[in-house]
Formats: sequence, C-alpha cells, structure tokens
Amino acid sequence: MQPNHGARAAHLRGVVFDMDGVVVDSEPLSLRTIAEIVADREAAADVSRFGDLVGRTLDDALTTAAARAGRRVPVDDLRLAYDALYLPRLRASAKANPGLLALTGALSAAGIPMALASSSRLAEIDAIVAALGLGDVLAAIASGEEVRHPKPAPDVYLLAMRRLGLGPAGLVAIEDSASGVAAAVAAGLACVAVRTTLTSGHDHSAAELTVGSLTELDPRTLDKIAAASHS
Repeated sequence: MQPNHGARAAHLRGVVFDMDGVVVDSEPLSLRTIAEIVADREAAADVSRFGDLVGRTLDDALTTAAARAGRRVPVDDLRLAYDALYLPRLRASAKANPGLLALTGALSAAGIPMALASSSRLAEIDAIVAALGLGDVLAAIASGEEVRHPKPAPDVYLLAMRRLGLGPAGLVAIEDSASGVAAAVAAGLACVAVRTTLTSGHDHSAAELTVGSLTELDPRTLDKIAAASHS
C-alpha cells in the first residue's frame, strides 16, 4: 500500500513515532556495539543474546548485557565506551527506514503534527534527526532520559503529548517493541506495531494493527485507526 497524499484525515490529530526500529534501523548497530563493549577480549560478541534488550533504556541494556557476559563494570564507564563507538557510527550510517519519508511527507501535506517518543537519549535522537533531516517535520521530541520511568511506563508518551499540546484522542503511536506498544497503550494512544527482525517475536497483541514496514501506512489508514480506537 502506497501512502495516499490526497487522503483527508478527519479523526487523526497527530502521530507519535518511536525512533529506533521505526524511523531508522539503528537497533542492530546499537546491539552490536553493546555486544562489542561487554564481550571479553577473547570472546566473540554474540548479538543474538541481546535481542530482548530492544526497547529498554541504554543503561538498563548495558548493565544487563554486561551481567550476562560476567563483567562488573560501572555503568558510567560502559556508557562512555558506548558513546565513543556508537554515536560516530550512527551519524555515518543512519538512513530512513523504507516508507518513512513518504509517510511523513503525506502527514505534513495533510496538516498532521508529528512527534518522536523514544527511549534513546537526546544525543542519539539529535544525531538521527539531523542525519535524516527531520528537524522541520517534527513538532515535538521526547526522550527517555527526560522522564522518570522508561517504557513500558507511559511517561515518554505523556511528555510527547504535553509538548504537542494534545490529549490521547486522535493520536496514533507507531512502535516496534513490546515495551513500546505497552507504553503507548498505557498513555491512552492507539498503536500500530511494525515488526522488525529483532522484534518479530515481541508481543504486539495490544496494537490495533501490525505491519511489516511503514510502506503499508498512509494518513487514511492511520485515520481509520484513530477513529476506531476512540469511537
């Protein structure tokens, strides 16, 4: 299904995107970097062991991965090592997921405001927004480091809504992880789940719709979800 640029959205008031896995396919790079940091010098970094870390905060992911590798390293040291490797790689390799630019273009044409609600830190969000040229598209950005409770708590979505100046009625979230879907639903938003390689086994049952990529979405489809969820 290709985005319908002429579709009119009668019920859709806004769209809130998760970032990693939805806007950009950064999760494999992030997990490879985490695995590289926590692997013993004599052991290979096994990314397959860390797929369940998708959707968690960076500190949680780093400490969990380090514990699995049998390492006791202060989280501040892990974070510094991660940033030194990950942020330059992210800036160099970031590209929009299939369908993203067509969807954001169609939503902009329809006058639908958009936001990001990501567990990622602001440094990572800024790198993605700059690399993809989304600064003029997004009306609001909310980072997991700005709220007390990470996903699956609704805090980052509540912050995004406050910054949009909107309540949950008519808002649709687009997520890829189980914790992200849970966070959006807990905040009162309708949710679309995008299955990725890393989250194909996640529980997306609370989402109103599950798709394989953003190419399956357009304003009319999201409008129907917004209408049905608050009817």
